[in-house]
Amino acid sequence: MSALKVLAIQLGFHPDYPDVSTLATTYNDGIYYVASFIADQLPEAEIEMCQMFWGEKPADFPLEDYDVILISALATHFWSNIPTLETISRRRRRDALVIMGGPHAAFAPHEALKYADVAVLGEGELPTLELIARRASGATLDLDGIPNIAWIGTDGRLRVNDIKRFDKISTSIRPQLLARAPKLHWATVSMSRGCPFDCSFCYAIRLLGRKFRTKTIPDIVAELDGIHAQTGCTRFYVTDLNFTTRRDFCEQVARAVRDRPYKFISMSRINHADDEDLVLEMKASGFDEYCLGVESEDPGVLKAFNKKVDATEQTQRLWKFAENDIYIHSAIIYGLDEQDRAAIERTARWCADARIVHPTFVCLAEYPFQNLLFGARQDVEDHRIIMEVPTYQHYSFVGIFPRHMRPSALQQAILDSYDIFFERAFEVETRPQRRMRLKSYQRSVALGRAGMERHIAFLEKLEQPYYTREGSLREDLIRSDFEDRHGATRDWLAGTARGAEPAFAKAYAR
Repeated sequence: MSALKVLAIQLGFHPDYPDVSTLATTYNDGIYYVASFIADQLPEAEIEMCQMFWGEKPADFPLEDYDVILISALATHFWSNIPTLETISRRRRRDALVIMGGPHAAFAPHEALKYADVAVLGEGELPTLELIARRASGATLDLDGIPNIAWIGTDGRLRVNDIKRFDKISTSIRPQLLARAPKLHWATVSMSRGCPFDCSFCYAIRLLGRKFRTKTIPDIVAELDGIHAQTGCTRFYVTDLNFTTRRDFCEQVARAVRDRPYKFISMSRINHADDEDLVLEMKASGFDEYCLGVESEDPGVLKAFNKKVDATEQTQRLWKFAENDIYIHSAIIYGLDEQDRAAIERTARWCADARIVHPTFVCLAEYPFQNLLFGARQDVEDHRIIMEVPTYQHYSFVGIFPRHMRPSALQQAILDSYDIFFERAFEVETRPQRRMRLKSYQRSVALGRAGMERHIAFLEKLEQPYYTREGSLREDLIRSDFEDRHGATRDWLAGTARGAEPAFAKAYAR
């Protein structure tokens, strides 16, 4: 029997709408963990990686030869690569198994299943292994009972299986999968999964759950060392949803890597600043940058997002990081009704006064049908979501119809926020090293300006019929148009959606 041949594909960004954030300069680690897990469990399998972030193209691979094709995509990747997905569908073997995972498959499975046999809705390692095992049995593929997946049944209806959170999967990325990597600014790794909080805008906890689970310290160190040996990279982006959830875990990691030449960015909550001893201990081990969930300085905005932080402490906490020479990255979210142009400008200036070095100004983004499908909350109603375009869920690009301003005006405000921030930041910041970082980030932001300006022109055409001369959203019209375009899809989903099942919705929210 010939060895199982697997191709793992990471779809990329549209060339007109690049992402210049830190993560976009490296690789999304999720598909690497799934591919590595399959390699660990099926050592005879031949696994190849196609990374579109690095310019590789699926069409250049022998798509007809693979038994299993794994695809990972954000919504922006999905809608930026429809021709590529059509090529895969056309050239794949009919008996091959195509599995799509990542955020788009998880939250819009009905769209992913136009090009895949199965969509993965949560953690994908064990479901993918089970799918491969069942396909290898030679019998008709039975998808019942496999957690975290969706598919189209023989009756043409969407099927959504139960959601399960797995206790521990201590998979490490196989360095061989990075053999063709260019010189990396950062290498992404995961040291834990889950976040106990429930911020309304966070789709990531729906993928990975709220239970905090860690890898073992020896596995973490071995993974870092392996990636370093393969790529030469000494800077790691720790993609955990909330790395600093447990103090003891942080201390163990810090002690284990202190003698290595590594630097880290990790994701955390702003109250990490309150434990200054831990902040300094982590800094001594290379953790001198954090991507924090700041989102806003406005108490009303934080409350709307269910942030559960004291807005009055936001500035003081950020100052603590700055005084200890800790560099802060953060997404600053716009798009709520109360965030008018004046509020947006205040927030942009505040980011500089609070000494954030890398603010990313973004628009609130949503998928439609989330309550229907999964019983999940949405901050933006279905009819106000701008869908099926390359900038869909690409957070730097406005993807909603605000009630208080036109989408193009909101996009212009996002673009202007950077100018306001940098002007004030160079007035506030006196430390040479931090000013160098600001200049570097300013150059990075400039690379994305053309894409934002292109998006403004697109929005100006799109929004024209939906706003009054005074700039108010014509909600009845946009509801009607949404119904014409997507009402049939919603009604089809409603036939088998599970959001109204209390047990399912509870498991989905865990």
